[in-house]
Amino acid sequence: MAAKNAIMEPLEFFDAVYQKYEKAEAAGGGCVERYYCIAGFAVRLRFAGGALLPYITPALAHLATEPVGEPVLTVCLWDSDSTNTAMPPPPWQADDYRDRGEIRGFINERIQTIFQVGVNALSLLDRERNLGIYWVKTAKQIPYYESSAPLRAIFHLWMSQRGIQLIHAGAVGLPSGGVLLVGKGGSGKSTTALACLNSELFYASDDYCLLAHHPTPTVFSIYSTGKKNADDVGRLPFMVSHISNPDRLGTEKAVYFLSESFPDKLLPSFPLRAILIPRISGGRETALKPASPAAGLVALAPSTIFQLPGAGKEAFQTMGQLVRQVPCYQLNLGTDTGQIPEVILELLADN
Repeated sequence: MAAKNAIMEPLEFFDAVYQKYEKAEAAGGGCVERYYCIAGFAVRLRFAGGALLPYITPALAHLATEPVGEPVLTVCLWDSDSTNTAMPPPPWQADDYRDRGEIRGFINERIQTIFQVGVNALSLLDRERNLGIYWVKTAKQIPYYESSAPLRAIFHLWMSQRGIQLIHAGAVGLPSGGVLLVGKGGSGKSTTALACLNSELFYASDDYCLLAHHPTPTVFSIYSTGKKNADDVGRLPFMVSHISNPDRLGTEKAVYFLSESFPDKLLPSFPLRAILIPRISGGRETALKPASPAAGLVALAPSTIFQLPGAGKEAFQTMGQLVRQVPCYQLNLGTDTGQIPEVILELLADN
């Protein structure tokens, strides 16, 4: 998105983009609507035509609901190519881009403007109108990891105003309670979460979930996807036939859309009982070891804050409060993946 010299206020730019969306909707053959219940909130997605549907909706399919009269959040989505509708030139400079996608000078208490450079996607949120906009030039440029967790910036910014934090973590459990799986990439979060699909445990997340800590810590599922390094898919042989992109594993992680493969194993929410920090031990056995709140915070906070635009002091405080509310454990992962859910189930039985 090339920067231009212009003088424009954030709200003025938002309204200009929204007007373009309305033109795109007409040019794309009308509006296609989808409704979801996310963390108890009714959310409406309005697509200008159908080009973006297969790239956005599969990850949210487990939370789909019937249409509602007054959704609390509406997100309008469009691409330029299928609607033949160009985006207004951006009124900022090249050096206004920030590492997490924020645009300097186009963020205030009401309007949030985020541009994902790797995805080349523009996300805007008007907090006063509870209205979001998501734009890409063409649906074909949306990478697999964006389809696995779409609209993260908008959901994060909107939910954070309501005391709900989007966090980088896996989550598995039972309706009576479950655990968070926290840590940097390669620590074993995805292996742990996906292994639990072959057990009594239910699945809420392997990468991103929502967390509310009032009145009691509660995890909410947001995406029904799983991802795994292509060279490691053999560790979970029961999942191999469910890989959605087997022809692209040379350049992509393996992606699983679990609402298609395991619809009965997906849990929309559960009370949080513990935080687990997976660690690949190299041995055969899987075992738990008590960990400090500080260790839990170090495993959870950096990757969450570095990935999410606008996340800062409040997000850090929320996660700091969380690790003091529930116990933390190091989960030493053994090579026998069948033991992983057994150890988690035993922990939940004792909490």
